[in-house]
Amino acid sequence: MAEIQKLLPVKANKEKKKFSLLYVDDEATNLRVFKANFRKFYNVHTSTNPIEAIEILKQENIQVIITDQRMPEMTGTRFLEKIRPDYPDVIKIILTGFTDIEAIKDGINRCGIFKYITKPWNFDEMKGMLERAIETYQQSITSEEHIKDLEDSNQELEGRVKKRTEELKEINKRLIDSIRYAGLLQQSMLPNDRYLSRQFKDHFVIFETKYLFSEEFIWTTRLHFRSEDYTVVVLIEFDGKGIVGSLKTLIADSVLGYLTHDRKIFHSGELVNELKHELDAAGSDELSCKIKVSVAVFDHNAHTLQFSGIDQDMIVFSGSTKSQVLKGDSVEHFEDAIADKIVIEPDASYYMFSNGYYNQENEDGVLFTYEKFEEMLKSIKDRPMSEQRHFLLSNLESWKGSKKNLNDDITIIGFKL
Repeated sequence: MAEIQKLLPVKANKEKKKFSLLYVDDEATNLRVFKANFRKFYNVHTSTNPIEAIEILKQENIQVIITDQRMPEMTGTRFLEKIRPDYPDVIKIILTGFTDIEAIKDGINRCGIFKYITKPWNFDEMKGMLERAIETYQQSITSEEHIKDLEDSNQELEGRVKKRTEELKEINKRLIDSIRYAGLLQQSMLPNDRYLSRQFKDHFVIFETKYLFSEEFIWTTRLHFRSEDYTVVVLIEFDGKGIVGSLKTLIADSVLGYLTHDRKIFHSGELVNELKHELDAAGSDELSCKIKVSVAVFDHNAHTLQFSGIDQDMIVFSGSTKSQVLKGDSVEHFEDAIADKIVIEPDASYYMFSNGYYNQENEDGVLFTYEKFEEMLKSIKDRPMSEQRHFLLSNLESWKGSKKNLNDDITIIGFKL
Protein backbone atom coordinates (compact mmCIF):
# COMPACT_ATOMS: atom_id res chain seq x y z
CA MET A 1 0.00 0.00 0.00
CA ALA A 2 2.86 2.38 0.83
CA GLU A 3 4.38 1.91 -2.65
CA ILE A 4 1.04 2.60 -4.35
CA GLN A 5 0.55 5.78 -2.35
CA LYS A 6 3.98 7.05 -3.46
CA LEU A 7 2.89 6.75 -7.10
CA LEU A 8 -0.37 8.67 -6.60
CA PRO A 9 -0.55 12.42 -7.38
CA VAL A 10 -0.07 14.75 -4.44
CA LYS A 11 -3.65 16.01 -4.74
CA ALA A 12 -5.05 12.46 -4.45
CA ASN A 13 -3.04 11.91 -1.27
CA LYS A 14 -4.47 15.07 0.24
CA GLU A 15 -8.00 13.95 -0.55
CA LYS A 16 -7.55 10.46 0.95
CA LYS A 17 -9.68 10.15 4.10
CA LYS A 18 -7.87 9.39 7.34
CA PHE A 19 -9.96 7.94 10.13
CA SER A 20 -9.59 9.42 13.61
CA LEU A 21 -8.75 7.60 16.85
CA LEU A 22 -8.91 8.77 20.46
CA TYR A 23 -6.64 6.99 22.98
CA VAL A 24 -7.29 7.67 26.69
CA ASP A 25 -4.66 6.56 29.24
CA ASP A 26 -3.39 8.21 32.43
CA GLU A 27 0.16 7.12 31.50
CA ALA A 28 1.58 9.75 29.14
CA THR A 29 4.33 7.36 28.00
CA ASN A 30 1.72 4.92 26.70
CA LEU A 31 0.07 7.73 24.74
CA ARG A 32 3.35 8.77 23.13
CA VAL A 33 4.21 5.19 22.12
CA PHE A 34 0.75 4.64 20.63
CA LYS A 35 0.80 7.90 18.68
CA ALA A 36 4.30 7.25 17.34
CA ASN A 37 3.18 3.84 16.04
CA PHE A 38 -0.13 4.80 14.44
CA ARG A 39 -0.11 8.47 13.46
CA LYS A 40 0.91 7.65 9.88
CA PHE A 41 -2.21 5.47 9.52
CA TYR A 42 -4.76 7.52 11.45
CA ASN A 43 -5.45 10.94 12.94
CA VAL A 44 -4.48 10.12 16.52
CA HIS A 45 -5.86 12.18 19.42
CA THR A 46 -4.71 11.42 22.98
CA SER A 47 -5.79 12.36 26.47
CA THR A 48 -4.58 11.52 29.97
CA ASN A 49 -8.02 11.77 31.57
CA PRO A 50 -11.63 10.96 30.60
CA ILE A 51 -12.97 14.49 31.25
CA GLU A 52 -10.58 15.99 28.71
CA ALA A 53 -11.40 13.12 26.33
CA ILE A 54 -15.10 14.07 26.39
CA GLU A 55 -14.18 17.59 25.26
CA ILE A 56 -12.12 16.14 22.39
CA LEU A 57 -15.14 14.06 21.34
CA LYS A 58 -17.23 17.22 21.17
CA GLN A 59 -14.71 18.94 18.90
CA GLU A 60 -13.43 16.08 16.68
CA ASN A 61 -15.12 13.47 14.49
CA ILE A 62 -13.83 10.31 16.18
CA GLN A 63 -14.47 6.82 14.77
CA VAL A 64 -12.62 4.61 17.31
CA ILE A 65 -11.93 5.07 21.05
CA ILE A 66 -9.25 3.07 22.87
CA THR A 67 -9.25 3.49 26.65
CA ASP A 68 -7.30 2.03 29.55
CA GLN A 69 -9.50 0.34 32.16
CA ARG A 70 -7.69 1.53 35.29
CA MET A 71 -7.50 5.34 35.58
CA PRO A 72 -7.68 7.62 38.64
CA GLU A 73 -10.68 9.75 37.59
CA MET A 74 -12.91 6.88 36.44
CA THR A 75 -12.59 3.39 34.99
CA GLY A 76 -12.56 2.80 31.26
CA THR A 77 -15.93 1.01 31.37
CA ARG A 78 -17.48 3.90 33.33
CA PHE A 79 -16.10 6.36 30.75
CA LEU A 80 -17.53 4.33 27.85
CA GLU A 81 -20.90 4.02 29.61
CA LYS A 82 -20.96 7.79 30.12
CA ILE A 83 -20.32 8.64 26.44
CA ARG A 84 -22.40 5.85 24.87
CA PRO A 85 -25.72 7.80 24.67
CA ASP A 86 -24.07 10.69 22.81
CA TYR A 87 -21.70 8.60 20.63
CA PRO A 88 -23.43 5.25 19.96
CA ASP A 89 -21.69 4.59 16.62
CA VAL A 90 -18.11 5.15 17.83
CA ILE A 91 -16.27 1.81 18.09
CA LYS A 92 -15.08 1.24 21.66
CA ILE A 93 -12.02 -0.81 22.73
CA ILE A 94 -10.84 -1.51 26.31
CA LEU A 95 -7.18 -2.12 27.31
CA THR A 96 -6.49 -3.89 30.60
CA GLY A 97 -3.94 -6.06 32.33
CA PHE A 98 -6.59 -8.39 33.71
CA THR A 99 -8.74 -11.05 32.04
CA ASP A 100 -12.27 -11.13 33.50
CA ILE A 101 -15.05 -12.90 31.59
CA GLU A 102 -17.75 -11.28 33.74
CA ALA A 103 -16.29 -7.84 32.98
CA ILE A 104 -16.39 -8.68 29.27
CA LYS A 105 -20.05 -9.68 29.53
CA ASP A 106 -20.91 -6.59 31.50
CA GLY A 107 -19.00 -4.34 29.12
CA ILE A 108 -20.67 -5.78 26.03
CA ASN A 109 -24.17 -5.30 27.42
CA ARG A 110 -23.68 -2.02 29.29
CA CYS A 111 -20.94 -0.07 27.52
CA GLY A 112 -21.08 -1.26 23.92
CA ILE A 113 -17.51 -2.60 23.94
CA PHE A 114 -16.26 -3.83 20.55
CA LYS A 115 -13.17 -5.64 21.87
CA TYR A 116 -11.32 -6.34 25.09
CA ILE A 117 -7.48 -6.48 24.78
CA THR A 118 -5.06 -7.53 27.51
CA LYS A 119 -1.85 -5.56 27.99
CA PRO A 120 0.88 -5.38 26.89
CA TRP A 121 -0.31 -5.19 23.29
CA ASN A 122 1.97 -5.63 20.29
CA PHE A 123 1.93 -3.60 17.09
CA ASP A 124 0.55 -6.31 14.77
CA GLU A 125 -2.22 -7.26 17.20
CA MET A 126 -3.26 -3.64 17.73
CA LYS A 127 -3.03 -2.73 14.03
CA GLY A 128 -5.19 -5.71 13.06
CA MET A 129 -7.71 -4.81 15.76
CA LEU A 130 -7.90 -1.18 14.58
CA GLU A 131 -8.39 -2.31 10.97
CA ARG A 132 -11.31 -4.53 12.05
CA ALA A 133 -12.73 -1.69 14.16
CA ILE A 134 -12.69 0.68 11.18
CA GLU A 135 -14.27 -2.02 8.98
CA THR A 136 -17.03 -2.45 11.58
CA TYR A 137 -17.58 1.32 11.70
CA GLN A 138 -17.90 1.44 7.90
CA GLN A 139 -20.28 -1.55 7.94
CA SER A 140 -22.40 0.28 10.51
CA ILE A 141 -22.64 3.32 8.27
CA THR A 142 -23.38 1.34 5.08
CA SER A 143 -26.00 -0.78 6.86
CA GLU A 144 -28.21 2.25 7.47
CA GLU A 145 -30.26 1.43 4.38
CA HIS A 146 -30.98 -2.04 5.74
CA ILE A 147 -31.95 -0.58 9.11
CA LYS A 148 -34.19 1.90 7.31
CA ASP A 149 -36.02 -1.04 5.71
CA LEU A 150 -36.57 -2.53 9.18
CA GLU A 151 -37.87 0.80 10.47
CA ASP A 152 -40.23 1.08 7.47
CA SER A 153 -41.54 -2.42 8.20
CA ASN A 154 -42.14 -1.37 11.79
CA GLN A 155 -44.14 1.66 10.65
CA GLU A 156 -46.28 -0.53 8.38
CA LEU A 157 -46.89 -2.89 11.30
CA GLU A 158 -47.86 0.01 13.54
CA GLY A 159 -50.38 1.12 10.92
CA ARG A 160 -52.18 -2.24 11.21
CA VAL A 161 -52.13 -2.28 15.00
CA LYS A 162 -54.92 -0.29 16.68
CA LYS A 163 -53.43 -0.08 20.12
CA ARG A 164 -49.79 0.59 20.64
CA THR A 165 -48.25 1.60 23.94
CA GLU A 166 -45.08 3.63 24.44
CA GLU A 167 -43.57 0.78 26.40
CA LEU A 168 -43.95 -1.61 23.44
CA LYS A 169 -42.35 0.93 21.09
CA GLU A 170 -39.34 1.19 23.37
CA ILE A 171 -39.01 -2.59 23.60
CA ASN A 172 -39.19 -2.89 19.83
CA LYS A 173 -36.51 -0.23 19.34
CA ARG A 174 -34.18 -1.92 21.80
CA LEU A 175 -34.68 -5.26 20.08
CA ILE A 176 -33.76 -3.84 16.68
CA ASP A 177 -30.71 -2.10 18.15
CA SER A 178 -29.60 -5.32 19.85
CA ILE A 179 -29.98 -7.40 16.69
CA ARG A 180 -28.15 -4.82 14.63
CA TYR A 181 -25.32 -4.55 17.14
CA ALA A 182 -25.00 -8.34 17.54
CA GLY A 183 -24.83 -8.81 13.78
CA LEU A 184 -22.15 -6.15 13.34
CA LEU A 185 -20.09 -7.54 16.20
CA GLN A 186 -20.24 -11.03 14.75
CA GLN A 187 -19.15 -9.85 11.32
CA SER A 188 -16.20 -8.04 12.89
CA MET A 189 -15.15 -11.17 14.82
CA LEU A 190 -14.78 -13.26 11.68
CA PRO A 191 -11.16 -13.40 10.52
CA ASN A 192 -10.94 -11.15 7.46
CA ASP A 193 -9.50 -12.22 4.11
CA ARG A 194 -6.21 -10.38 4.62
CA TYR A 195 -5.63 -12.09 7.97
CA LEU A 196 -6.48 -15.55 6.59
CA SER A 197 -4.17 -15.00 3.62
CA ARG A 198 -1.29 -14.62 6.08
CA GLN A 199 -2.30 -17.83 7.87
CA PHE A 200 -2.98 -20.13 4.93
CA LYS A 201 -1.58 -20.78 1.46
CA ASP A 202 -5.14 -20.76 0.08
CA HIS A 203 -8.56 -20.55 1.73
CA PHE A 204 -12.25 -19.73 1.46
CA VAL A 205 -14.97 -18.90 3.98
CA ILE A 206 -18.73 -19.21 3.56
CA PHE A 207 -20.76 -17.46 6.28
CA GLU A 208 -24.47 -17.24 5.44
CA THR A 209 -26.98 -16.28 8.14
CA LYS A 210 -30.67 -17.01 8.39
CA TYR A 211 -31.24 -13.74 10.28
CA LEU A 212 -29.22 -10.55 10.89
CA PHE A 213 -27.19 -12.45 13.47
CA SER A 214 -25.80 -15.97 13.62
CA GLU A 215 -25.23 -18.60 16.30
CA GLU A 216 -22.09 -19.79 14.47
CA PHE A 217 -18.60 -18.39 14.01
CA ILE A 218 -15.02 -19.20 12.98
CA TRP A 219 -11.95 -18.40 15.06
CA THR A 220 -8.29 -18.88 14.16
CA THR A 221 -4.88 -17.81 15.42
CA ARG A 222 -1.17 -18.47 14.81
CA LEU A 223 1.10 -18.58 17.87
CA HIS A 224 4.88 -18.48 18.07
CA PHE A 225 6.46 -18.68 21.49
CA ARG A 226 9.87 -20.01 22.42
CA SER A 227 10.43 -22.85 19.94
CA GLU A 228 6.73 -23.65 19.52
CA ASP A 229 4.70 -22.88 16.40
CA TYR A 230 0.95 -23.61 16.27
CA THR A 231 -2.06 -22.73 14.16
CA VAL A 232 -5.46 -23.18 15.83
CA VAL A 233 -8.75 -23.21 13.90
CA VAL A 234 -12.11 -23.41 15.72
CA LEU A 235 -15.68 -23.58 14.38
CA ILE A 236 -18.54 -23.21 16.86
CA GLU A 237 -22.31 -23.56 16.57
CA PHE A 238 -24.63 -22.70 19.47
CA ASP A 239 -28.22 -23.81 19.83
CA GLY A 240 -29.45 -20.87 21.89
CA LYS A 241 -32.77 -20.16 20.21
CA GLY A 242 -31.66 -16.90 18.63
CA ILE A 243 -30.03 -13.93 20.28
CA VAL A 244 -28.68 -15.94 23.26
CA GLY A 245 -26.53 -18.08 20.96
CA SER A 246 -25.40 -14.96 19.13
CA LEU A 247 -24.23 -13.34 22.37
CA LYS A 248 -22.46 -16.56 23.37
CA THR A 249 -20.28 -16.29 20.23
CA LEU A 250 -19.04 -12.90 21.49
CA ILE A 251 -18.00 -14.43 24.80
CA ALA A 252 -16.43 -17.48 23.11
CA ASP A 253 -14.23 -15.20 20.99
CA SER A 254 -12.60 -13.72 24.11
CA VAL A 255 -12.44 -17.09 25.91
CA LEU A 256 -10.51 -18.71 23.04
CA GLY A 257 -7.97 -15.88 23.05
CA TYR A 258 -7.53 -16.34 26.80
CA LEU A 259 -7.11 -20.15 26.56
CA THR A 260 -4.52 -20.03 23.76
CA HIS A 261 -2.60 -16.78 24.24
CA ASP A 262 -2.68 -16.60 28.06
CA ARG A 263 -2.93 -20.21 29.24
CA LYS A 264 -1.05 -21.70 26.25
CA ILE A 265 -3.41 -24.68 25.83
CA PHE A 266 -2.66 -26.56 22.60
CA HIS A 267 -4.36 -29.91 23.17
CA SER A 268 -7.54 -29.92 21.08
CA GLY A 269 -9.54 -31.95 23.58
CA GLU A 270 -8.50 -29.77 26.51
CA LEU A 271 -9.40 -26.67 24.50
CA VAL A 272 -12.92 -28.02 23.90
CA ASN A 273 -13.43 -28.89 27.57
CA GLU A 274 -12.04 -25.61 28.90
CA LEU A 275 -14.11 -23.65 26.37
CA LYS A 276 -17.28 -25.41 27.57
CA HIS A 277 -16.34 -24.82 31.21
CA GLU A 278 -15.68 -21.09 30.73
CA LEU A 279 -18.89 -20.61 28.74
CA ASP A 280 -20.95 -22.41 31.39
CA ALA A 281 -19.38 -20.21 34.08
CA ALA A 282 -20.08 -17.02 32.13
CA GLY A 283 -23.88 -17.15 32.20
CA SER A 284 -26.95 -18.16 34.19
CA ASP A 285 -29.11 -21.21 33.52
CA GLU A 286 -31.43 -19.01 31.46
CA LEU A 287 -28.52 -18.25 29.09
CA SER A 288 -27.35 -21.85 28.72
CA CYS A 289 -27.41 -23.42 25.27
CA LYS A 290 -26.04 -26.51 23.55
CA ILE A 291 -22.71 -26.26 21.75
CA LYS A 292 -21.31 -28.02 18.70
CA VAL A 293 -17.62 -27.37 18.17
CA SER A 294 -14.60 -28.57 16.21
CA VAL A 295 -11.01 -27.68 17.13
CA ALA A 296 -7.99 -28.28 14.88
CA VAL A 297 -4.50 -27.70 16.29
CA PHE A 298 -1.66 -27.75 13.76
CA ASP A 299 1.84 -28.27 15.22
CA HIS A 300 4.16 -26.91 12.52
CA ASN A 301 7.30 -28.28 14.21
CA ALA A 302 5.98 -31.84 14.59
CA HIS A 303 4.01 -31.62 11.30
CA THR A 304 0.89 -33.02 12.96
CA LEU A 305 -2.80 -32.14 13.12
CA GLN A 306 -4.71 -32.77 16.33
CA PHE A 307 -8.53 -32.74 16.12
CA SER A 308 -11.35 -32.89 18.66
CA GLY A 309 -15.01 -32.15 18.16
CA ILE A 310 -18.50 -32.32 19.60
CA ASP A 311 -21.13 -33.15 16.96
CA GLN A 312 -18.90 -31.72 14.21
CA ASP A 313 -16.46 -33.42 11.84
CA MET A 314 -13.42 -32.34 9.84
CA ILE A 315 -12.68 -33.62 6.34
CA VAL A 316 -9.08 -33.87 5.06
CA PHE A 317 -8.06 -34.63 1.47
CA SER A 318 -4.42 -35.46 0.72
CA GLY A 319 -2.86 -36.81 -2.44
CA SER A 320 -5.01 -37.59 -5.45
CA THR A 321 -7.64 -39.81 -3.82
CA LYS A 322 -6.91 -40.22 -0.11
CA SER A 323 -9.50 -38.72 2.23
CA GLN A 324 -10.07 -38.81 5.97
CA VAL A 325 -13.11 -37.87 8.02
CA LEU A 326 -12.08 -36.90 11.55
CA LYS A 327 -15.26 -37.60 13.49
CA GLY A 328 -16.52 -35.50 16.36
CA ASP A 329 -18.02 -37.23 19.39
CA SER A 330 -21.38 -36.68 21.01
CA VAL A 331 -21.27 -34.45 24.08
CA GLU A 332 -22.14 -37.46 26.28
CA HIS A 333 -19.14 -39.49 25.04
CA PHE A 334 -16.57 -36.72 24.63
CA GLU A 335 -13.33 -37.21 26.57
CA ASP A 336 -10.71 -34.46 26.75
CA ALA A 337 -7.80 -36.91 26.74
CA ILE A 338 -8.75 -38.34 23.34
CA ALA A 339 -7.93 -36.55 20.10
CA ASP A 340 -7.50 -37.68 16.51
CA LYS A 341 -3.91 -37.06 15.41
CA ILE A 342 -2.64 -37.26 11.83
CA VAL A 343 0.45 -36.20 9.91
CA ILE A 344 0.26 -32.93 7.96
CA GLU A 345 0.85 -33.85 4.33
CA PRO A 346 1.99 -31.43 1.61
CA ASP A 347 -0.83 -29.73 -0.31
CA ALA A 348 -3.56 -31.34 1.81
CA SER A 349 -6.97 -29.63 1.85
CA TYR A 350 -8.84 -29.17 5.16
CA TYR A 351 -12.55 -28.47 5.64
CA MET A 352 -14.44 -27.53 8.82
CA PHE A 353 -18.17 -26.88 8.73
CA SER A 354 -21.43 -26.63 10.62
CA ASN A 355 -24.42 -28.77 9.61
CA GLY A 356 -26.12 -25.83 7.88
CA TYR A 357 -25.15 -26.60 4.28
CA TYR A 358 -26.24 -30.23 4.16
CA ASN A 359 -29.38 -29.47 6.20
CA GLN A 360 -30.75 -27.08 3.56
CA GLU A 361 -34.06 -28.13 2.02
CA ASN A 362 -35.07 -27.83 -1.62
CA GLU A 363 -38.51 -26.61 -2.69
CA ASP A 364 -39.88 -30.13 -2.10
CA GLY A 365 -38.62 -30.21 1.50
CA VAL A 366 -35.79 -32.71 0.77
CA LEU A 367 -32.50 -32.28 2.69
CA PHE A 368 -29.19 -32.07 0.81
CA THR A 369 -27.54 -34.65 3.19
CA TYR A 370 -24.05 -35.07 4.64
CA GLU A 371 -23.10 -37.77 2.13
CA LYS A 372 -23.77 -35.50 -0.86
CA PHE A 373 -21.81 -32.71 0.80
CA GLU A 374 -18.77 -34.94 1.36
CA GLU A 375 -18.85 -36.24 -2.22
CA MET A 376 -19.15 -32.71 -3.56
CA LEU A 377 -16.08 -31.59 -1.60
CA LYS A 378 -14.17 -34.57 -2.95
CA SER A 379 -15.11 -33.63 -6.53
CA ILE A 380 -13.83 -30.03 -6.21
CA LYS A 381 -10.89 -30.43 -3.79
CA ASP A 382 -8.23 -29.89 -6.49
CA ARG A 383 -9.66 -26.55 -7.62
CA PRO A 384 -8.44 -23.21 -6.23
CA MET A 385 -10.28 -22.38 -3.01
CA SER A 386 -11.99 -19.34 -4.55
CA GLU A 387 -13.49 -21.57 -7.26
CA GLN A 388 -14.60 -24.07 -4.61
CA ARG A 389 -16.45 -21.32 -2.76
CA HIS A 390 -18.18 -20.18 -5.95
CA PHE A 391 -19.16 -23.77 -6.77
CA LEU A 392 -20.61 -24.42 -3.31
CA LEU A 393 -22.70 -21.24 -3.36
CA SER A 394 -23.93 -21.85 -6.92
CA ASN A 395 -24.86 -25.42 -6.06
CA LEU A 396 -26.72 -24.19 -2.97
CA GLU A 397 -28.83 -21.80 -5.07
CA SER A 398 -29.59 -24.56 -7.58
CA TRP A 399 -30.60 -26.96 -4.80
CA LYS A 400 -32.95 -24.48 -3.10
CA GLY A 401 -34.64 -23.59 -6.38
CA SER A 402 -37.56 -21.27 -5.73
CA LYS A 403 -37.02 -21.50 -1.97
CA LYS A 404 -35.08 -18.30 -1.30
CA ASN A 405 -34.70 -18.28 2.50
CA LEU A 406 -32.22 -20.40 4.41
CA ASN A 407 -33.62 -22.81 6.98
CA ASP A 408 -30.31 -22.84 8.91
CA ASP A 409 -27.11 -20.79 9.21
CA ILE A 410 -24.20 -21.97 7.03
CA THR A 411 -20.54 -21.77 8.06
CA ILE A 412 -17.71 -23.46 6.13
CA ILE A 413 -13.95 -22.86 6.04
CA GLY A 414 -11.64 -24.61 3.59
CA PHE A 415 -7.88 -24.07 3.62
CA LYS A 416 -4.42 -25.31 2.70
CA LEU A 417 -1.39 -24.75 4.95
